[in-house]
Amino acid sequence: MLTHHVLAAEARGLKPADWIIIIGFILMSIGIGLYLSKRARGSSEQYFKGGGGMGWLLLGTSMVATTFAADTPLALTGWVVTKGVAQNWYWWSMVPVTMLGVFFFARLWKRANPMTDMEFVYTRYSGASAHCLRGFKAVWLALPYGCIVMGWVNKAMGVIINYLVPDFPRIPVVDSLMLGLFLGTPLSSGIDQNVQDAISAGDLDVLEVGYDLGLMPHPILWTDYAAGQYDSYTDEEGVAHPSQHTLVLERLGLAGQVDLDSVASIPGVPADLTLAGDPEADSLDVLHQIYRVCAGVNQYKILFLLFLIVIAYTSISGLWGVMVTDFIQFWIAMIGCIILAFLAVKSAGGMDALLTQMSEIYGNDAARSMVNPMPTAEANGLGFFSRLEFILFVTVFWWTFGFTDGGSYFAQRMLSAKDERNAAMGYLWYAVAHYALRMWPWLLVGFVASVTYPYLPYPSGHLPGGAVAEAGYVKVMLDVLPVGLLGLLTASLLAAYMSTISTQVNLGASYLMNDVYKPFIAPVFENPSKPFDEKHYVRVGIITTLIMAAAGIIVSLFMDTISGAWFLLAGFNGGIGVIYLLRWYWWRINAWSEITCLASLFVLTLVLRGLGMGIFGGSAWLSEETLNTVLFPDVSNGFFAVKVSQFAIIPFSLLISVPVSIGLALIVTLLTRPTDIEKLKGFHRKVQAGGPGWGKIDRLIKAEDPTFKAQTPLNWGNFRNWLLASATVYFWLVGIGKLILGDTLNRGGDDVATLAIRGENVFFMSLMIGMVLIGILRLILGRAMPGIVMFILLGAFILFVQMSGLNIKGEYPIDQLPALAGLVTERVVGFAMLVIGVGCGWLVVSTFSTKKWSETRPGAAAAA
Repeated sequence: MLTHHVLAAEARGLKPADWIIIIGFILMSIGIGLYLSKRARGSSEQYFKGGGGMGWLLLGTSMVATTFAADTPLALTGWVVTKGVAQNWYWWSMVPVTMLGVFFFARLWKRANPMTDMEFVYTRYSGASAHCLRGFKAVWLALPYGCIVMGWVNKAMGVIINYLVPDFPRIPVVDSLMLGLFLGTPLSSGIDQNVQDAISAGDLDVLEVGYDLGLMPHPILWTDYAAGQYDSYTDEEGVAHPSQHTLVLERLGLAGQVDLDSVASIPGVPADLTLAGDPEADSLDVLHQIYRVCAGVNQYKILFLLFLIVIAYTSISGLWGVMVTDFIQFWIAMIGCIILAFLAVKSAGGMDALLTQMSEIYGNDAARSMVNPMPTAEANGLGFFSRLEFILFVTVFWWTFGFTDGGSYFAQRMLSAKDERNAAMGYLWYAVAHYALRMWPWLLVGFVASVTYPYLPYPSGHLPGGAVAEAGYVKVMLDVLPVGLLGLLTASLLAAYMSTISTQVNLGASYLMNDVYKPFIAPVFENPSKPFDEKHYVRVGIITTLIMAAAGIIVSLFMDTISGAWFLLAGFNGGIGVIYLLRWYWWRINAWSEITCLASLFVLTLVLRGLGMGIFGGSAWLSEETLNTVLFPDVSNGFFAVKVSQFAIIPFSLLISVPVSIGLALIVTLLTRPTDIEKLKGFHRKVQAGGPGWGKIDRLIKAEDPTFKAQTPLNWGNFRNWLLASATVYFWLVGIGKLILGDTLNRGGDDVATLAIRGENVFFMSLMIGMVLIGILRLILGRAMPGIVMFILLGAFILFVQMSGLNIKGEYPIDQLPALAGLVTERVVGFAMLVIGVGCGWLVVSTFSTKKWSETRPGAAAAA
């Protein structure tokens, strides 16, 4: 039954003060675009690269803002109750590869200096295969890939609109356009055919009925109704319970106006209207169909208006407008999210009270699996993110997933940097802010949503869908935010949405203009005696921007879930990352390597999904019995047990897609001709990646110029910084979580699960103590102790602690060292991790000082 608390949230909505803040933010974004429009129109390089004059803070913050879209807090909120916080290792696992980009690829991108990362294809490869790869990847990343990204962002924004602005004022022309769009696309697939026919025939003015009856301001009520909360059901004792549809009519204020048993009593609805899917449907079922149409039209009307705004400042200001608005939008979004998290936790009575309520609702083991940043021992048995999945993500996913070398919009930002130092620093700031700083406020709101709107089966036995769990973030906003702050938070979500859409639109347009139109289409129509000037290409850039915007809207119409789209793209990229790494550091990789890997991943992903889940709305190709077959049930007490069906999706699909795609790519590499030697020599002189993989080319260059020496990033200093920077992020990420959570869910027990948590903490403490001891030893011995010796000693120290019976699996009783066990509480470990993280971070940041960088940075000779 809907609580008074929920009804109050529905009644709130946005007030005039909230709208003033939102409109002010939108006007500011347009103003920035107008202000920067002159700068962008100078040339296509200014339009798509910002002229190459960006500082690290601006470009790094723009990266963070782009990856923080309206979908992100919603998806993380849903994960809290469906898979647990540990599910975030889907993206946390990529910290090491992001740091690889900082220290081993950022400067290489800046040295290569193409207009886009697609133009890099011509810098690195040669021949017809290079043309084929550039055109294929440009179209793929701009349209299918980029539009899927925009599609899930639009999907998330639709959910936000549904709850925050459920009844936006009607705009007749736009309403008619959106109604036609709704009925003519998959959006209407869930609408009863008789209702659609009545609308098309003009017998049912669906928008008039929906608004006149006041159906729109009750999204939470309709969500619960659709999930089956008010359906009839039979309880475990065999007692039949009637439906509560009359109660819903009361909540809608229609009990005295609409007769539940007479569709003819609904004003404006044809008296003979029945639902084709359910001829016995009552009036509430018909009203729900009307609501769904009205809500869909409302959502896409607002999305359409937002898109026009984004396209306005993106098309006229280019990358400068995107990055400056990104910078401002990020800080608005983060401040808003922090305020929401604070007020949400306060409304629940504080952190300890919140966790206690979670334990009471879901059980202590489930609550612990929901909130712990590391997967717990009992997570798999409860349906949460398991330790086996964790192992696959941290051992396989991060180095195989594109874009491992920092391509796409990351490369676009780094190419816009002033120099190599700013490119690397910007990417480093992105890594820290993206992984360690921004997500805990979202997760805290997710914890509150799990208590305020418990993810439990309704009395009818129906379990709310994942979209209902994701919507908890917006529901908490409505619950706890006062007037003004609600407008600020709504503006922050708009900011997140607009930053991602603007980046994808600008990036996709750059691909279509610079990598499709300019090299392949323009030469066909260009007059050789009067070639197209830069103004022509800027105009084409604006046109391709509009094409990207339209394509993004269209793709969003075909999407069902946010996380489903995430994992679909992950499948398409689960292997190409290895080729992206090798193309910089092994001369033998050619364009056919990339083409083979991309094509095989596309086929493998569709085949695996078809076998286990079905594609294009169809059923799975394998039988249910086969899909439920458990593999390796007896290995390590069932730790490696996995169903056949799980190989259809990430991370288990990686066990098939990675070796097959990479293996095929390497075979094709060795069977095809290498890139032209002169092209490789030019690439090596310019980029100077160096290392063993370029030994042959290096010798050829030195035969011509004995003074040549590649300024390679492959050195101990960068390797050390890569490890320290990765450790910094992980220490902060997990440490902040442990400080927030404390020991509320781990008190008063010596069960296996609790011992495992304590064993985990002892592992972290042993790791940090070992790092400190090795650091002190390094200071004493100086360069007399090689780096490899440091790692051997650190590994030996951790192994010693593990063998003492305090390992991360919790297989041995922690009371072997009771004094140590009492010291390693969650908050003690969390504080220690923050301190060590600060120390590691300081060591890394100090190497970016102008003096140190100018003395040691690779590529100095090349730049000169």
